[in-house]
Amino acid sequence: MEYTASVRTGADGHDVTVGVGGQDRSLTLPAREGSPGSAVSGGELLFLALATCCANDVFREAASRSLPVESVAVEVTGEFDAPGSRARDVTYRVSIVSPAPEDQVRALVAHVDAIAEVHGSLRHGTPVTLTDVDVRGTA
Repeated sequence: MEYTASVRTGADGHDVTVGVGGQDRSLTLPAREGSPGSAVSGGELLFLALATCCANDVFREAASRSLPVESVAVEVTGEFDAPGSRARDVTYRVSIVSPAPEDQVRALVAHVDAIAEVHGSLRHGTPVTLTDVDVRGTA
């Protein structure tokens, strides 16, 4: 299934769209004050992608095991040392509220950690390829 994400930002506005399987949705991200761009960094969004992937996968995998889960909280932390540097020391914590036995919930989280798509993409170095640059004049 194809996933998409786009941002269009400039003096006239800031629009963010994500999609999967041809179903697009707009997201509200604040524009940077005083200059074009997003007030939310790509690093923050990368960490949000990790947190969201984990939380969604916990619910999906719990349902496949008929394991009740009431809520999931995921916190991702890490560092970027300078522009152009890779993230380092990326860690995450998961907190789950569930009436299920603790050992089953821990096994669920271990399974999710092993199969989470965003986590696996980063862990295994998924290539990212620039395919086009379109430059238009303002005249």
